[in-house]
Amino acid sequence: MRNRRIIERTATALTCLGVMGIAALTLRGDQQAGRDPDLVRGNKPGEWRYWAGDAWSTRYSPLDQINASNFGSLKMAWQWNATAFGLDEYYRTTPLYANGRLFTVATTRRIAAAIDPEKGETLWMWRMDEGIRWQKAPRQFAGRGPAYWTDGKQERVLVVTPGYHLASLDAKTGIPDPAFGRNGIVDLMDGLGYPLVPLAVDDTGPLVISDAAPARRARPGETWNEKTKTGADGTVGIDPALGQIGASVPPIIVNDVLIVGNSHIHGYYPIRLSNLPSYIRGFDVRTGKQLWRFNLVPEPGEPGAETWLNGTTRGTPGVGKVDAWAPYSADPDLGIVYIPVGMPLMDEYGGHRPGNNLYGNSIVALDVKNGAMKWHFQMVHHDIWDYDTPMAPNLLDVTIDGKPRKIVVQSTKQGWLYVFDRVTGEPIWPMPETPVLKSDVPGEVSSPTQPIPSRPAPYSQQGLVETDLIDYTPAIKEAALKLAKACRMGPYFIPPSATDGASAFKCSWYAPGASGGVNIDGGAAVDPETGKLYVAAQTGLSTAQVAKDPCSEFRYSSPHDSCGQLGALPAPPGYKKPEAPVGGFESRAGGTTIGGVSILKPKELGGITAYDMRTGDKAWWSPNGGQLVPVTSTDPLFVGVKLPPSPPARGHAQVMTTRTLAI
Repeated sequence: MRNRRIIERTATALTCLGVMGIAALTLRGDQQAGRDPDLVRGNKPGEWRYWAGDAWSTRYSPLDQINASNFGSLKMAWQWNATAFGLDEYYRTTPLYANGRLFTVATTRRIAAAIDPEKGETLWMWRMDEGIRWQKAPRQFAGRGPAYWTDGKQERVLVVTPGYHLASLDAKTGIPDPAFGRNGIVDLMDGLGYPLVPLAVDDTGPLVISDAAPARRARPGETWNEKTKTGADGTVGIDPALGQIGASVPPIIVNDVLIVGNSHIHGYYPIRLSNLPSYIRGFDVRTGKQLWRFNLVPEPGEPGAETWLNGTTRGTPGVGKVDAWAPYSADPDLGIVYIPVGMPLMDEYGGHRPGNNLYGNSIVALDVKNGAMKWHFQMVHHDIWDYDTPMAPNLLDVTIDGKPRKIVVQSTKQGWLYVFDRVTGEPIWPMPETPVLKSDVPGEVSSPTQPIPSRPAPYSQQGLVETDLIDYTPAIKEAALKLAKACRMGPYFIPPSATDGASAFKCSWYAPGASGGVNIDGGAAVDPETGKLYVAAQTGLSTAQVAKDPCSEFRYSSPHDSCGQLGALPAPPGYKKPEAPVGGFESRAGGTTIGGVSILKPKELGGITAYDMRTGDKAWWSPNGGQLVPVTSTDPLFVGVKLPPSPPARGHAQVMTTRTLAI
């Protein structure tokens, strides 16, 4: 095991080459095998049929042709240029490999394509024209990947489009399956209990973060103006006055049931006090028939509705979002799908939605046959930190305290791993409800407690207390403490402060921040043979504050000015347009240094952390790139002080595992 650990350490920084190498290695492994083995965790060994490798989201391949002795000599065999098919907001797509072909999606249109894995040549391409549904989609990017299904005879590639359609394509030809839905397409806006109405637009651009410049219901007799590219184009959908809905991850297929969720607008700067709620649905993978629906915002009378103190009737102020926008995982043998759920409407203020807001910020286990909830656990009550659950949970079978356990591990923005028995939902290690700081923002009623995992230890900085500060000399300690006391301090879950003087502070320390911890860019991988889990995370320190957006319906939001945007409220009397942009996340960490030196002591956080899930102990840690970065300063405060090196600047690595490598 000692040699294994060294190999893991030295391979952490080469993700892109590693994934390319796995694509080539996969083909060779199958050729050598010469047979069709039984599925393991829903995946054929040597293939990559799910977003995270298999239904358990292990990100693991058993192939070992690439190892520590040849990893450094890998060379790029080919490069597939997605921009040949159009532009993308950001390209975060994981291709699938099945039966000798790669399958991927690309561009803001979310085109689907099959690729020859030996040559990098496009075998087929499919795209849907969605008109206004695409133009005003809330998540207009590639969507992280497709899904794959086969019964041994038929093969299908399943894609959820930006405009919220579900397509079933023949994996060999890219032609929509005529037996699925209507000519290969299911309209996912149908089946939610809302009428579909004609849509129209008054501008030519996309939806503006969060919900400005929306589409609208078309007026009777309205048609399309080809010259101005406005009006009604014949597209139908849910009335945009009720909110927006789309998807940002592929479906997952478990035992011939295709499971689809949805995503919503970004929660940074919403204008409207309500939006559409979210759902998880099951469909017959062969026909597209909807089999069941689970409401992520419980409807009145359903379990969990009592955690919304103002009620959950559609259209009620505060009701909406709670979208499961991250990829899902499943145990095909148990017939359970595990849903990581995001937060309710508005990221850093919740005065409009008092209560714990189930099933926001939860992991929810559903029966794939009928959508019945097996169990759930809410990791953040009444979220006001943008702590969406951002990543597919990882499943493992391990022995803990001498007993075999089936576990599910959820990595989070909070910097903790939440570990459960995946059959019962029982925490493997205690997560006691722990008192946390109370919000002092007017109208906000924050949760008095949060569940804090007792183990494993966190992989990111938690809050800011005095012992976290640099103290190389008394003067340095004094300067760091002075800066720290400018914002509200605490051990974790520090509520944001209001900038208008209503709070005791005008800012609060924010660690982890909205990007984690773990976020969709990073995540975790596991080795099912050793019980190890590897987390790719970031760590750091920033600030959180809320302010009144003068043209939003919310009392507070992340600092922003929506005035003048299509769909915003009229500017109030006496309003003056700011000379500079208001808000944004880029400057939040700007006040955390002295002379370019972080006020945080360097710690073994962020980067890659390996955990032994049999014990919950940390096995090892490595900074991104495998090396610490020298720290220097010209500030007189640091003259004569030898500053310790620190981990590289914030950023998420990608991580996957093989029998011998953590890449």
